[in-house]
Amino acid sequence: KGAIRALNAARKHVVKLRTPVWLSEDDFWLIKEAYKLAAHRTEAFGFQWDVDHIVPLQGTTVSGMHVPWNLQVIPATDNIRKKNKFAGA
Repeated sequence: KGAIRALNAARKHVVKLRTPVWLSEDDFWLIKEAYKLAAHRTEAFGFQWDVDHIVPLQGTTVSGMHVPWNLQVIPATDNIRKKNKFAGA
């Protein structure tokens, strides 16, 4: 449990660092909607869906931002397979 809590805390810290201060209220609304969509799809389809950063926040070749246009809702299995990789790099 302790290790998982530490990973979650570190992830939240990275998301906070990679969220621009210039995002609008609408941008934050869109981000929340992506997470709601992932939860809805999980319930509807019976398997886990995740909000994925298209350009990873901590990629090895490139790092993205926590902004609406860098998010996609995909099955968790695809997200796990993708890891912190960016297909365009």
